[in-house]
Amino acid sequence: MEYFDGLTFSMAGSKPQSTEYVHNEPRYYGIQFNYSGPLLLRIDHGTLFEVSGPHVFLTYPGRFFEYGPTDGSMRHHNFICTCGPRIRQYIEGGLWVSDPAAPLVAVPHPEKFLHTMLEIMTLIRQPGPSAPRAVLMFEDLLLQIREAEKAESRHVPYQSEQLKTLIRRIGAAPEKEWDFEAEAENFHVTTTHFRRLFKEMTGLPPQQFLIQSRLSKAAELLKSTSDPIKEIAALSGWENVFYFSRLFRQKYYISPLQYRKEFHS
Repeated sequence: MEYFDGLTFSMAGSKPQSTEYVHNEPRYYGIQFNYSGPLLLRIDHGTLFEVSGPHVFLTYPGRFFEYGPTDGSMRHHNFICTCGPRIRQYIEGGLWVSDPAAPLVAVPHPEKFLHTMLEIMTLIRQPGPSAPRAVLMFEDLLLQIREAEKAESRHVPYQSEQLKTLIRRIGAAPEKEWDFEAEAENFHVTTTHFRRLFKEMTGLPPQQFLIQSRLSKAAELLKSTSDPIKEIAALSGWENVFYFSRLFRQKYYISPLQYRKEFHS
């Protein structure tokens, strides 16, 4: 038996414009990540929880789950569902902890969490048994959740809200030329301190966060348009299409053209 045996990925997906409201008793163990948008959650017809933005919760057999956006709004929903004897090890070892009374966990580094989920989805699309690295990354997601449950924010309130606003602006328009030295001045802190605050909030330094946001926008354009690769690179913030293609392959493990073909197939 190999070290990473015992876990099967049954289904996974990323839905940037999800309006679906789910009612079911899961057959599998799942990580459900609300990257953006409003979310309602109820377990076993009990307390109704309402949040917005990056939050994660676990779904599992034996409970009835209801979740989705409010009033038909759109949200960015991501999920990975698994089964197998390895799950029992997570539960017994304390890596998988689920509390119906407090099921939602705020994700302090949403871009990092989303990036890990997308990497797993890319790996499990490949034929054959679960890739060991996908299993390792899944365990890293569970560890991030456990750490987030225990984490206490070190931001003073005005820095936290100001950072969240800036992060939303970057995510909405990553193709723009962002001057992080100027942003540090807006925060009235040094560039080094600004980078540290930014990384504490997102899990990534500002420039790396910008690159990942541009790649995410490019991936969405590849799925939703038939624009040429060169044009998508430009719309996402890259003048050099070859550099863009290299970074895209590093993140998604396939070329932009292959990504578009696989999605539509």
